[in-house]
Amino acid sequence: MMRRLSQAGLTLIEMMVAFLISMILSVAVMKVMSSSEGTRRTLSSSSDLDTAGNVAMFQLDRWIRSAGSGLVQGNSYTYGCRVFAAQNSTQLLPVTSLTPLPAPFANTFENSGAKSDYRLAPVIIVSGNGSTTPSVSGNASDVLVLMATGNQDSQVPSLLTAPPAANALPLANVTEFQPGDLLLIADQQPGATGPQDCMVSQADPSTVTNGLATSLTLSGPYYAASIGTRSIANFTFASVAIDLGGATTATAAGANAPPSFQLVGVGDNNTLYSYDLLGVNSPALQAQADGVFEMHALYGIDSTGNGNNKIDQWVTAAPGSAYSADNLTAGTPAAAQLLKNIRAVHVALIMRTSLPERPQTSTGAPNQTGTSSQLMYFTDVPGIAPQPRTMSTLEQTYRYRVIETTIPVRNNQY
Repeated sequence: MMRRLSQAGLTLIEMMVAFLISMILSVAVMKVMSSSEGTRRTLSSSSDLDTAGNVAMFQLDRWIRSAGSGLVQGNSYTYGCRVFAAQNSTQLLPVTSLTPLPAPFANTFENSGAKSDYRLAPVIIVSGNGSTTPSVSGNASDVLVLMATGNQDSQVPSLLTAPPAANALPLANVTEFQPGDLLLIADQQPGATGPQDCMVSQADPSTVTNGLATSLTLSGPYYAASIGTRSIANFTFASVAIDLGGATTATAAGANAPPSFQLVGVGDNNTLYSYDLLGVNSPALQAQADGVFEMHALYGIDSTGNGNNKIDQWVTAAPGSAYSADNLTAGTPAAAQLLKNIRAVHVALIMRTSLPERPQTSTGAPNQTGTSSQLMYFTDVPGIAPQPRTMSTLEQTYRYRVIETTIPVRNNQY
């Protein structure tokens, strides 16, 4: 009889032990990979916040440093003047119900449903004026109103030699102006309570800019004989023309850059937006940087008003304060002096990741410390108490970073 060979193999118990060991190893590998992915996402999101914050601050630094360029020489009679402007016969300023501003600036300077006037100033902080609807990022962000000329050749206002005609300004010469440049007409004679209204117009594109011409013809998309309640013919011989710069962003070699009359604020999708009040840029509303959840700002002022250009106090722009937007745009000599006192702007940006990184709990929001459900900004500004931003339960699922800097308003020093 043949002997049966023994068969080798695994028993059921051995198979179960092997399966258990493989499961333990798989779980361990998954935990390591999950931890590694979490670390990668944290580092990546932190790096993205840094990059987005640097981009936003670069733009703000450029705009605020340039604020007031070409305007400070006429500050005694232009700061606080109500600006009238039109493009292709459509009134741009003052803002009307026919030309409303888009979000997030729809409510800027809104008071009881009536649009207030935009007045000439290097920089104005409109505190807590960002849109607060649920679809818009942020909560009561500030809005910045920034104004500067684009004229690089001359910063001296041109005096009129006689009262203007409806479409021409009599000047000693027109060499300062390039063909098609935008200009601001302002009266040096004050009104009953402050500076008189000023008006944006445009030099004729065929203007001859030699030393012989003594009349600047007005024509073009930004020219109108009258806008609202203001007309060119009603300016007196004591008026001036200030070259604002070119009327287009596509400037030729040697031509003036366009003026910058703009609003800056936080809108949908954690985005920093700018809006061109004069419509030189197309489109007027442009996204500038992402990842910006909120923006808050303070003024650094020379409270003595003696022009020594030293910041001796930091002040808020909150409603009811001395430097509130309402007080700065009152159109009075006192308001003009407050505008002259501004020497710097301190900006705090709250940056936020685009995607949530943790379950919706109430245990705390990841921020610059990684443990608190409150963010703090204005933490190192002399005389200003640190400001808290308490996060909702949903907001705590995102990662945040607070970035702050102080930017001088160098063109408001005189």
